[in-house]
Amino acid sequence: MSSWPLTQKARALLQREQGAIVRDWGGRLPIVLIYPNSYYVGMSSLGFQTVYGLFNSFSDIICERAFLNLGRGESDVEPISLESQRPLQDFPVVGFSLSYELDYANMIRILRTAGIPPLADERRLSPLVIAGGPAVTANPAPIAPIADAIMIGEVEETMPALVRALEATIESGALLQPLAEVPGLYVPAIHHSRGAVRRQWTRDLDSWRTCSSVWSDFTEFPGMHLVEVARGCGHACRFCLAGHVYRPLRERSVAAVLELAEPGVAAGRTIGLMAPSLADCRSLRPVLQELLKRGARVSVSSLRADSLDEALVRQLVASGNDSITIAPEAGSERLRRLIGKQLEMADILAAADAADGFGFKELKLYFMLGLPTETDADVAELAALVLEIRRRFSRRLVANVSCFVPKAGTPFQWQAMAPVTVLERRLLALQVALHGARVELRAESPRWALLQAVFARGDERVGRALAAARQWSRQGLMRALRDGGVDVDAVVGARRIGEPMPWDVVDPGLPPGYLSRQASAISQQG
Repeated sequence: MSSWPLTQKARALLQREQGAIVRDWGGRLPIVLIYPNSYYVGMSSLGFQTVYGLFNSFSDIICERAFLNLGRGESDVEPISLESQRPLQDFPVVGFSLSYELDYANMIRILRTAGIPPLADERRLSPLVIAGGPAVTANPAPIAPIADAIMIGEVEETMPALVRALEATIESGALLQPLAEVPGLYVPAIHHSRGAVRRQWTRDLDSWRTCSSVWSDFTEFPGMHLVEVARGCGHACRFCLAGHVYRPLRERSVAAVLELAEPGVAAGRTIGLMAPSLADCRSLRPVLQELLKRGARVSVSSLRADSLDEALVRQLVASGNDSITIAPEAGSERLRRLIGKQLEMADILAAADAADGFGFKELKLYFMLGLPTETDADVAELAALVLEIRRRFSRRLVANVSCFVPKAGTPFQWQAMAPVTVLERRLLALQVALHGARVELRAESPRWALLQAVFARGDERVGRALAAARQWSRQGLMRALRDGGVDVDAVVGARRIGEPMPWDVVDPGLPPGYLSRQASAISQQG
């Protein structure tokens, strides 16, 4: 039984939300959809909210939500569903939305705390555990020992078949075969003897509602109604997981975007427009123009610096934006060309000038350290670029720095991750170079990035090691990996093109030889 204080907290959160679906369980298949992180993070995920809405669009399904915790970081308690405050063991189907590899450990943590055996062969479909999301689409192997079925790609068009297969599997009590027949659904117990599972993608975005289904102000986007404008990206930067697992680029029509935005406009909420490369979307400018006519405030996701013309910047200012985000990713033009980020220095500086000239209160920058072939000189150029932007932009400047992690399904999948010692040294050099420059530097831990790389490129041994973990600190997880026989250095090291990969069970739907040709081009450029 869950604690009364936790039940009270769940009910209080539910009362402050708008749009939550609370149904009687009678005659319905109950599914609990879990975001394996805090409520604060999970309810900021448009993908998580979309799947919640999709499941609940079926009259014979009741889908409830659960999280690692109901705040930002409380200690472990037995997790419960938000809508009915039931323990997870009450649900015959437990689903996980996995956007980030580090949440794999939280997935195990939730199952164990709920009293559910993490390993599928110990659980025997009671409950049935399914998973999906960009992380497992690229490489499902690490959670293959955990999940009974894993969705490879986008779920909209597959959802009717998935729901019917879940019902058939639960009714049979033991048969996974119905799930194995669903397009894009990888069933580890069956598919090892079959060919690769093909990634699914949604053809017509206008036919599907991808916007906030629940409004909660206890998120990263308080007071906002999120709307997906496009999916996929035409730039295909070589490092970018989203640019590859969400191919091809698809845009919504202006009418469809405005229809999705309408509930938020009517409620006086800020409209958060989202797309991997939003400024490239043909619909962005007419959508902004129409939303401005309706008196709506608008917020936008990260924009490419070379797409920011004066007319667009004026629209952003008029719609209430006081912050702008660009992602140069690397400080040197050589590295930007290598990773496929075709941004010239002049474009970046022009964007900074425009942000300052039009009075934006904040400019956010995104960079990576540890990119293949990176040298100390490249890091010095990164610092010099930030300092030049600081000279041009007079208000709050934030530089976010993450560590490059080579991801499965991208042209960098064969590359080694930079050693932690190198990453720490270069991060320190960057901190020293920017000291006193009035730049807010937010840096990712290289040691946690190493764990992310292991989870991103590992095989089933990673999942089994995590299932045996007893401590959730970085040191505890590393110990579990070593005890489970995972060679961390080998997992994050360089691979040979053509050697078997743990993620060969996925057919990414890319042109034959595309990734290897890109990898060869990287070697020639490097």
